[in-house]
Formats: sequence, structure tokens, C-alpha cells
Amino acid sequence: MTVHEDAAQLLLEECQADPESASKLAKMHASLRDGAYNRQLIAWVGQTQRDPAYWPAHQVAALTDVLDGLAHGRIVRRRVRVGELPGPDADREGNAARLRNLDAPFRAHLDMAQNGADCDGTLSWESPVNLWRALGVRMLHQAGLYGSLHAPFEVRPWNVPLEVGYTLPSRTMAHLITEGAVARWAYEDKEICLLLDLARIGTMAGTRPLPAGIEPFALGV
Repeated sequence: MTVHEDAAQLLLEECQADPESASKLAKMHASLRDGAYNRQLIAWVGQTQRDPAYWPAHQVAALTDVLDGLAHGRIVRRRVRVGELPGPDADREGNAARLRNLDAPFRAHLDMAQNGADCDGTLSWESPVNLWRALGVRMLHQAGLYGSLHAPFEVRPWNVPLEVGYTLPSRTMAHLITEGAVARWAYEDKEICLLLDLARIGTMAGTRPLPAGIEPFALGV
């Protein structure tokens, strides 16, 4: 296993030891098995050639952790328009060209060699931007679907790792743990999804205090 897969395995063991977390895991497994999930949402966290229903338990644990962070407002997100779908991983020149069309203030840099690097490139922005935080309040849309109310959280200029196409949920989780943020341009998606963990880097990256209920992460706590 890689370092990020080892981290996901440790998370799985912790979840299995906690009844509430174990229940969340079981529900996620059932949702993936039944196909009752939002494919785009799952792809923001992880996407492989293998259907999510067949992901190993530690990858489902990583997926659940990130989705739980989004649902409870610990992780904020923003969608950045590309306007095109990503090509195959080998088509790095083509993907780099597609990423040149991002709206200001966003810029993407794709590593043309990669060679085992921790990410495919970087996404940066040159002026403050709003990311969106779920408030945990559910509302009923006209279409009869439930969604969550979101509030903006302004983030100062920053630089985050970019993952294009296939990636494991554990890698996304690892980026959020180590860098505090990650940008995902998944296959079959014309937008990049930018994720930022407020507990990890919100105090440094944000232009305002952390929202109530979000405690900054501290080593050893």
C-alpha cells in the first residue's frame, strides 16, 4: 500500500471501532452497492476504472470522511469552469491546453512529466475568491429534491494540488490532510471542483475568522 492508502486503512480501523462511524460506513457501502449516489459528487473525491461499488473498504472510509466533511461544513468547495472534458492522462499537452481557458483569477499548471509526483499539477488564484460551505440545513427544491443551504467563505490567493482524471479517494483525503486543499478535474466533468479543509488551513487561507463550530486542527489533539 502507498502512504495515503495506509492512512485510509488506519481511518477504516478507527471507524470500525466507533458505532456511529461504522453505521455511516455501512450506509455508504449500501449506497455504492445499490448505485444510489451522485456520480459527479463521488468523482470529486475519487474516480477509478473500477466501479465504486467494488472499492475496498479503506477507500470507502476515505470517501465517507471527505463527503462527511462537505456535508457538515468542515470542507468548503467551489466549481471552476473549464468548459471541456479532460482527455486521457497521457494527453498532457491537450489537457494543458484545455486548462488555459480558466476564468480569472484562476490559473492551472499541469506537470508535463509528472514522473511519480504527488499530483498532476497545481491550481492557483491571484485574488480572493469565495468557496461555499454547507450549513447543515436541508431545503426542498421545486423539483422535489433535497439540498443544503450554503454560505460563502472567502479565501485569499492560494496554490493547491491538482488531480486530473482517475485518483483514489485516499489520495484526495491525503491532500486535504497534508496540504489542506485539492482541486479535482474528473473525467466526464467540464468543471474543476476545488476542495479546502477549513479545520486544516482555514485560519491561514481565509480572509475572515473560522465559522462557529469549526475548530482548527492541532497536532497531538
